[in-house]
Amino acid sequence: MNNCIFCAKSGAEIICENELAKAFYDGFPVNVGHVLVVPKRHLETYFDASGDELAAMQELVFQAKEILDEKYSPDGFNIGVNVGVAGGQSVFHLHLHVIPRYAGDVENPRGGIRRFKKSVVPYPLEDNGVQEYGKLVRDKMPEIIRVAGKKPVVRVAERDEYRGFLIKKLQEEAYEYLSTGNVDELGDIIEVMNAILECEGLSWAELDKIRAEKAEARGIYCERIILERVEELL
Repeated sequence: MNNCIFCAKSGAEIICENELAKAFYDGFPVNVGHVLVVPKRHLETYFDASGDELAAMQELVFQAKEILDEKYSPDGFNIGVNVGVAGGQSVFHLHLHVIPRYAGDVENPRGGIRRFKKSVVPYPLEDNGVQEYGKLVRDKMPEIIRVAGKKPVVRVAERDEYRGFLIKKLQEEAYEYLSTGNVDELGDIIEVMNAILECEGLSWAELDKIRAEKAEARGIYCERIILERVEELL
């Protein structure tokens, strides 16, 4: 399918495959070695897949585990599928997560995938309504959280840490745009870029000068040119 980032995965990106499915590393891994297993046919959710496709994906889960065991020696795994927006799905090509887990990667792993929300019936040792984030947020978010009747616990990052969080945020926003195609996400990308420029001590004018110099030397993208290959002249 056109514009599907998972349909486009091919070649060296694929770590194992069979007739109906393929597996590759997640571009935004939760842990080192995070693998996605997808059907080769473009379909949206787990419930759209045929029995043969689900069996093919299951076969690759075991192959991926062997690869990850050999390469990273994880201590455990989380395996799961998000279905629909309410279920957390953001790329609408069925994908099964194979996430290696390592001793100490979180303070308390008890409950595993159950911990995506607070249980209707409390699970033993579940945290007391505390949601952990550890992520960069917009400046007004603490006040928005207070207005919602909750207490935000915040800190101010040091410059180098801040720069690292900005780079991670840029990756997240770019991924949101790539996976949804929503042009509103471009506004978020620009906002993060603005913060990066300030952090680096650059202005938009200076950045545009860099852009213009590259455009002069290499051109721009308006001609829709796709480079297929480069051949030697006879």
